[in-house]
Amino acid sequence: MTEIDPGATSVPTYGTSLTRTEPFATEEIPVAERHGHPRHQFTLWFAANMVLAVLVSGFFSSLFGLTVWQGLSAVAVGTLLGAVVMGVLAGIGTKLGVPQQVQGRGPMGFLGNFLPIALLTVVSAIGWTAVNTVFAVLALQQLVEVPFWAAAVAIFAVQAVFAIWGHNLIHLVNKIATVVLAILFAVITVLSLQRTEFTQVVNTDAPYFVGEFAGWLTFAGFFFAYVMTWTPFASDFSRYLPRTTSHAKVTLYTAAGTFVAMMWLGGIGVLVSSFAGELDAIQALAEMTGAWAPVAMLTVVLSTLPVSAMNLYGGSLSLLTIRIPVNRVVGVVVIAAISLGVTLLMQGNPYGAFYDFLLILAYLVVPFSTILLLDYYLRMRPLGVAGVRQLFDPKRTFEWGFVAWIIGCAFSALFWNSTLFTGPLASTFSSVGDVAYLAGALGAAVAYLLLRRLPSLSRRRATATPSVDTVSA
Repeated sequence: MTEIDPGATSVPTYGTSLTRTEPFATEEIPVAERHGHPRHQFTLWFAANMVLAVLVSGFFSSLFGLTVWQGLSAVAVGTLLGAVVMGVLAGIGTKLGVPQQVQGRGPMGFLGNFLPIALLTVVSAIGWTAVNTVFAVLALQQLVEVPFWAAAVAIFAVQAVFAIWGHNLIHLVNKIATVVLAILFAVITVLSLQRTEFTQVVNTDAPYFVGEFAGWLTFAGFFFAYVMTWTPFASDFSRYLPRTTSHAKVTLYTAAGTFVAMMWLGGIGVLVSSFAGELDAIQALAEMTGAWAPVAMLTVVLSTLPVSAMNLYGGSLSLLTIRIPVNRVVGVVVIAAISLGVTLLMQGNPYGAFYDFLLILAYLVVPFSTILLLDYYLRMRPLGVAGVRQLFDPKRTFEWGFVAWIIGCAFSALFWNSTLFTGPLASTFSSVGDVAYLAGALGAAVAYLLLRRLPSLSRRRATATPSVDTVSA
């Protein structure tokens, strides 16, 4: 495998090309290869979140017994908080020029970063690709008679090609998808509004009713969680932007693309949740759109391609970050193959474990992203170039950020409220709602701020080694 020095050439070998596969992976992107505009982050994240899973998330509003306005405000607040975190992390990628997964080496250490990346990005990429693909296959089967496995293989083949071709093609696909999906979902929106019940009152008999505020906070946390599961990938598609790009603009465009898409589809889900909440996702969409159901099913299939390509791409970078001996292309194939297997296993019940899968993953992501933000502003940014070099120093094995992440996750677990695990303090705060996300962020932040003052766990200063990593074409 080849090593590339970011300052070794002033002539781009990849640049804006669409005729060759991306040659870079987890190494720092050379200055000559930097290109793009921060507005491209809007179309990237807009298309990534225009998926059925977001619409389905809105269905939970009626299950919590919320009114329409309570549900809409919860979607707005939860999404906005997560989108801002996403935007700031994407902006950091512009400054450091490396994927989000590699940035974790800063506070966690080279080896300490393995566990969170394996759990939060590899598992996330495999799981979310499977969830979205199951919905796509079920939608496709409403249009044509095709075996589940054959449809899944065909969809995965397209998604994998996009991911293998890499950064530039994915950005182009998402630009096109932004226009196409906006038009198609606009049709679905108009049809769905016929099912809207703005007069819906608080339903104390709802299956998940835990009180108005507690239900509101928990439902808002659901959308916050959905966005936060994207944060370990936030920099993957902003790291090619020129280092001089405004951090504020990257934050704004990333957050705006995420917020608009999720508010749109999540809001529609809330508006129709009174009749759709207890239905299967595909069945609910078919009933919402009536004679236009074929258009809706086609929309679900098309919307899956860009988001899953991004997941496969990010999953491949994650494998390289934890030093699995593959190149980027093979990494995509590996993640796709595993995710295909999960898709085939999930085909009988894609909706049942959806909430728990998202919830548990987000509980672990929040402390991780909290530590990344703190470490960048308190340590990495002041270090400048030396900070980037530290990310490629394998002698920095474990750092205090890893310990802080464990502490944050453990503190959060005390408040977890899931069918998979219920924390010992969850019932104590049941009248308030799900506070596990806040607990995880606070626990990780306090632990990091205290531990960072101690001598390095690696017992040495990071060496000024060249900022290189393995490259895969």
